[in-house]
This record gives sequence, structure tokens and C-alpha cells, in this order.
Amino acid sequence: MNQFSGRTIRTFNPGAFQSDQEIIDQFVVRQRELGVVLDVLRGNMDSASCQHILVVAPRGQGKTMLLARVAAELNADDTFSERLLPIRFMEESHEIFDLADFWLETLFYLAQESAKHNPEFAQELQEAHADLVKRWGEEALADRVRATVLEAADLLGKKLVLMIENMQGLCENVDDDFGWQLRAALQSEPQIMLLATATSRFAGLDDANQPFFELFHTITLDPLDTAACRRLWKVVSGDNVNEREIRPLEILTGGSSRLLVILGGFAQHRSLSELMEELVQLIDEHTEYFRGHLEALAKTERRVYLAVIDLWRPSSTGEIAERARMDVRTVSALLGRLIDRGMVVIFEGGNRKRLYVAAERIYCLYYKLRRERDEADVVKELIQFMVVFYNEEEMVRMANKWIAEAGRFPKIRKGIERAIDEEPDVGELFPGVAEPRVAYVAVPDTPDGNECTERLFEEMSALFETAETYVEAGDVTAALAIYNQVIERFDDNYALEFQIYVAWALSEKGYAYQELGDFDAALAAYDEVIERFGSSNAEELQISIVCALFEKGIRQLKMGNKEEALRVRKDFFHRFQSLNDLSRIDCVFRTIIMRSQAISIQNHLDIASDIFRFVYMLLITEEKIIIDMIQRIALDMIAAGASAHEMVDILSSDRIKARVLRPLIVALRQYAGETVRSPVEIREVAADIRERIAKEK
Repeated sequence: MNQFSGRTIRTFNPGAFQSDQEIIDQFVVRQRELGVVLDVLRGNMDSASCQHILVVAPRGQGKTMLLARVAAELNADDTFSERLLPIRFMEESHEIFDLADFWLETLFYLAQESAKHNPEFAQELQEAHADLVKRWGEEALADRVRATVLEAADLLGKKLVLMIENMQGLCENVDDDFGWQLRAALQSEPQIMLLATATSRFAGLDDANQPFFELFHTITLDPLDTAACRRLWKVVSGDNVNEREIRPLEILTGGSSRLLVILGGFAQHRSLSELMEELVQLIDEHTEYFRGHLEALAKTERRVYLAVIDLWRPSSTGEIAERARMDVRTVSALLGRLIDRGMVVIFEGGNRKRLYVAAERIYCLYYKLRRERDEADVVKELIQFMVVFYNEEEMVRMANKWIAEAGRFPKIRKGIERAIDEEPDVGELFPGVAEPRVAYVAVPDTPDGNECTERLFEEMSALFETAETYVEAGDVTAALAIYNQVIERFDDNYALEFQIYVAWALSEKGYAYQELGDFDAALAAYDEVIERFGSSNAEELQISIVCALFEKGIRQLKMGNKEEALRVRKDFFHRFQSLNDLSRIDCVFRTIIMRSQAISIQNHLDIASDIFRFVYMLLITEEKIIIDMIQRIALDMIAAGASAHEMVDILSSDRIKARVLRPLIVALRQYAGETVRSPVEIREVAADIRERIAKEK
């Protein structure tokens, strides 16, 4: 359970009605930046001239929380508290239009801060403030209020740390002389130091003719990395997740601490996987918040911003102007204003042409979900892909289903065992399945009224286990003899459960003949399964037929008989479509074997690609396990040396599937050397996929 109540975790106003200790406990990211700020302030304590600080970051990146944490440290640490007093202004300084307003606000918040430690002195400051406000028409009001503030600092014996947010907005609303007057005061009064924030590096910081040029020590807050997102998530949700699990939220929020806090409040009693699946609902529930974010903009700014979030990819000024139906020069100027507001950022991954994206990218998702059905589907499919790619639990859940079915369906058990043989790590998902065991199955009477006994099942199971032992030892001929013995022993027993084992034995004969290189005999064994049981309506026998067709199709491809393979594929597809969802599990699981097959025939990767294409057309991407299998097969084939271009061609051959697999397709196109324009979220998932490819090569 989350140790921090929803009452004390602030989304927009960190520090409001919270104790210093609560702030310290909740501050789990930005430790490096905190250290830099405190070092500068520590150096200012005995300095004749103070170094002022500006923290720069887009909206939602934790600037307010950092200031609240600095204030808590100045109050809690004896060394700081004896020498420095934090004075936090309101986040939006709406009442400051000139220097007199600035000093009046300073006096107002100084009185509030003093009330915590010295109520009588605070009362005196409040009375002084009330008196000075009445003198609003006096020409020397600014000097008079500043003198009152400095006198108070002397009486307290402390330097004042003025914490002002949205410095770029403040500078837009004040008179022309404000900046130079403030600079002069800050440089001449060692009792005053400024700790400010801004949503961007506004123009005045880099212009030698502007008042704030080289005045500040600038600290930039980058988006939270994966480890920081994980630490913050533990605070806001109470869940301790690993770095892979938190990665989708890092991507979707752009590393925004504010959005992570919003998501954390929604995530109570949900796993990360469930949260991702319900993200559409969360966005819907916060419609008023998102709408208010847009409506706060002036009409022309809003038009440009909507173009940015609707394009949903790093876009040039020209592309944004075309989408907004506005003049390029006007759009360029408005983009500058949106950057100053922290709503748009320059995309760092661009080439020489400057590209722009939304700073808080979840607004792109909100807009797509609200405006376009097709694009909304893309958003949902991206989330679906991320749930699978970053969530190992899906494979575990499906593995548990296969374990349950392995006792009923020999084919499933055999498929699991083969996968474990090829890749032993897979065995962790299927504890006990590959261990020898005897199946005891309660079966109905046979048509002639004879009851099938446990002794027969024990005998049959013992025969299969012996055959498996021979195969593992490399004596395939001995295993063939066992399979023939099973067929002869139970061929005349018409109980369905025994016929399933006969079909299994015939299929194993085909596999054994393949191992011996007798491909004609292998095909004959698969044909016998198809011919003998093809007319049966029993679901269990249909599974054996579909799997035999699968093996037959692959064998035809390997032998170069593509026309026959296409005919087999048609039959395979028809029968596959007739199976129910549970029965398809076995056939789909067979595709996992493709990983080892693709690697085992590295000298025939064209055949491996044909096999992949053969299987891909049958898969249903609505099922999470299928998405997982497709990406695993594709990545393993790339690792084996398959062409990324050919993999892209296969994955793009079905438009609906390609939409779900878009991050994988983008990753493979980039891996092949292409320059791909796509949403930042998809690019980041693609980067993780390419990293996985590099590790497996």
C-alpha cells in the first residue's frame, strides 16, 4: 500500500500544505540537480556577491518540486537555516508589473514565511506591507519597499533566497526598465539571491544587450530517465517495478514527473499492464484538464500547437505551417512563443533541419483519441504492443495455460519439450512439463463397450517415454520402432483418447524420418495422419491434422516444391480457421519452433523467410501472445542473418497486423539504414528493439 496518502502528493503545487519532512521523503529524483543548487547557495552564504540560479525545463518536469525541496532543506538543515531564509513566490506572478510590485510581493511572502518562526515580527511586516501598498502612487515606492525588505533581512540576520517561477512569463508582463533595475539590485545587494525557474532558455539569457545575460548559473532539468521514473513510481503508486516494466510509462509521459504522478493516482489496485490497457480511459477521465491546457492558449498559438500535436511526429516549420494553414513566418514566430511557454521543444534527433515536437507528448495521444478514429486505433495498438514488448508476465500467463493443456494434448507437450531442447531457458516457463511422467486419463467406454484401463495408458506412456529417450540419445531408428509399436498396439482401439496417441505417433514418425534424412518417408507419415483422421470432427484430432499440414508445408518448402507448399498452405489455412481458440494454442505454439528452425538453416534463409511468411498470414494479432511470438521470431531471424528489408516486407504484407507491429517495423527499417519519420513514442520503442537485436547478434 502506498505510504503517502493521495492528500499529500501534489500534482501541480508541490509543497502546498505539506511539511518539510513530507517534501524530503517524496523527493526521490533530481538529486544531482538538488546538490548543484545547494552547493551554489552554500557558496553564497559568505560571499560579497551572490551567484543567482535559473532552473530551466518544460512544464511538468519537476521545477516546482525542486524549489519546494530546496526550501525544505534550507529549513531543516541547521547550517542553512541559520544563514538563509527561503521566500517562495506564487507560481504565477500575476501582480508584478514593475519593480515596486516585485518588492511588494517579496515583502508579502517574507511576512508569510516569518510567521512560522516569529509571529510578532511577521505581524510588523504585514502592517508595513499594508501601509506601503497604500502609497502606490509614490515615485520612490520601489526604493522604499526594497529598503524595508533589506532591513528585515538584517534584523533576521539571514540572506533571502527569492524563489520565483516562470521567469520568462514574468519578463513578458513587466515594464521595459524592470530587467535592468532588478539586475542592478541583485548585483548590489548581497543579502538577496534569486533562485528562479523558466520553461525554456528565453532569448534574453543569450543576448549581451539584455539585462539577464550571464546573470544566472543555469541548471537544465532533462526528462527523467528509466531509473528515475521507477523511483518516482514507487513513491506515487507504492509499487516496486523493474526498469523494463516502467519503460512504457517513461515513453508515453516523455519522462514528465507530473504525468507520472497523474498516472500513479490512476494506477491504484492495477498492475502496470492493466494501467496501460486502461490508459485510454484515463485520458478520457482527464478530458477537462487536457481541454483547459489548450484553451489557455491564444487563438493563433492554439492553432499552431494543435498542428504540432496532430502531426504526432518531429515536424519542420513548413510541415506545421501547412497543417495549421498559416504563413511559415508567422508559424515560426509562434513556435518560438510556444517553446518559451514550455509546450513545444526542439527535437534533438533531427538532422540539419530543425524539427519540433510537443513537450508533454501525452497531449498528442489525447488529441488522436478525441479527433480521429483511425489514429486513435494507432494509439491503442501502440499501447497494446508496448504491453507485450515490455511485460514478461504475458508469456508466463500463457505458459500456465499451456502447462494445463499439456496433460490433455500430447502435441502441446511435445512442442514445449522441443522448444526447451532448442532453448533451455524456456524451461523456466514450464516447470515439470519436460520431466518424464505417466499420464492417467479417465476415458469413456469404447464403442464396443470395453473399458479402457489405466494399465493401457501406463503401457502407452511408457512407450512414448522410451522413444523420447532414444531420440535424445540420437538413436532415431530405435525411436521409429517404438512409434510403430504404439501404432500397431492401439490401432484397433477406437477410443478417441487412444486415436489421439496414434496420430501423435504417426507425426513423430514423420519428424524422426526428417532427422534421418528420409524426406519421402516423412511426407508419407504426415499424409497418413491427414488421410486417416481428416474426416474426423474431433477437435483433438483436427489439431494433429493441422500440425501435420504445417510440417508437410515446411518440408515441401525445404525441398523446393513451392507450388505444392502453397497447396498445402491453403488446406492448412482452411483447417486452422475452423479450430476454436483453445485448439489454436497448440498450432500457434508450433511457431515458436520457427526460431530454432530459422537459425538451424542459416544457409537457407530464403526458405526460413518463406516459412515465416507461411505462418504470419495465419496469426491473429488481437492475441497478445501472438504479438510476442511474431516479434521473437522476426528478431531471431535477423540475428541469424535474415534481411531486415525482407522482414519488413513480410510484416507489412498485412495492413492490420502492420499497424499493431509498427514499432517493430520502424525498428527494422532503421536497422536496415533507412531514415524513418515517426512519432517519438514509436521511435523510442524502436530504439529498445534495436538494442535487443544488437544484444542477440
